[in-house]
Amino acid sequence: MFSKRLHQVTRSGLMELGQQKKWLHLYPEDENDFSAVTSGRQVFFHSSFSKVQSFVKKGFEGGAKLAGVFDCAVVHLPRSKALAKHLIFLGTKFAPEGIVYVDGAKTQGVESILKAVSSLVPIAGQVSGSHGRLFWFLAQNVFSSWKASCYKKIEGGFLTRAGVFSADHIDPASEFLADSMPNELVGTVADLGAGWGYLSHRMLRNPGLSSIDLVEVDNVALSCAKLNCDDERAVFYWRDIETWTTTRKYDHVVMNPPFHIGRKIELDLGKTFIQKAYSILKKTGILWMGSNRHLSYEAMLSQLFTDFDEVAGDNRFKVLKASGTKG
Repeated sequence: MFSKRLHQVTRSGLMELGQQKKWLHLYPEDENDFSAVTSGRQVFFHSSFSKVQSFVKKGFEGGAKLAGVFDCAVVHLPRSKALAKHLIFLGTKFAPEGIVYVDGAKTQGVESILKAVSSLVPIAGQVSGSHGRLFWFLAQNVFSSWKASCYKKIEGGFLTRAGVFSADHIDPASEFLADSMPNELVGTVADLGAGWGYLSHRMLRNPGLSSIDLVEVDNVALSCAKLNCDDERAVFYWRDIETWTTTRKYDHVVMNPPFHIGRKIELDLGKTFIQKAYSILKKTGILWMGSNRHLSYEAMLSQLFTDFDEVAGDNRFKVLKASGTKG
């Protein structure tokens, strides 16, 4: 954890933090990442709606846009190496005369990032502990090649950006779901966890579709979806599925929900999506859900819907269709 490793720095006298009055946290994981800094102003930057809302409610300053100049920047490493490099570039940009701290677990690739940074600038110091490493360096204008804010074109002509889910290719589970659905869908659709918009793009091929609402927690992914689903029938919501509310009732819900928190499989994520789909479908509405073969959502579907079936599947994926909301 960053807080423990930074405490280790201050206790050992490796760094005096008192001169650093304005801190920028890039992609902090939770409020503990702020706790080690006991003085000065702290500002965060994150693309996740749920993270932004959580931090703001706890009294922290920041959001999904960056502005200003800082005395130092802390890069809390994400799993995506391309995004990690981009955040380091941002750290040097917004703390151009300050110190950039980079913190992460070994499982997040901190060792390879340290090696890459040290090939460009001298490392001023480092500590290891709690299965991770914290290192720091004086900001220099040598990381421009690490900038990754531009859109890149992948197969099928889709546009993505660094750090979004399946940034380099079409997600095979989503493609399997789209290929397994009928081509004559009509009415209103909600795409829960829309990502960069692949499923919605496929749904919009249906001329009978009157509207599709894309709900996505990551505003970077949503910015891609807006380009990939450039259609007047598409409406975009930067929201967390669990807290998003709507008065609309939909004819169809499509979704291929995430099932990881970090490296840990977390079935409750998918169950949250199912509960939301149930609450926003018409009585005659249909849920179309993609899932990895080993994940078990059938019991919950049977509790909420009168009918459900596996309409397609192979040894990797399955497509579940549910209709007839109970209650």
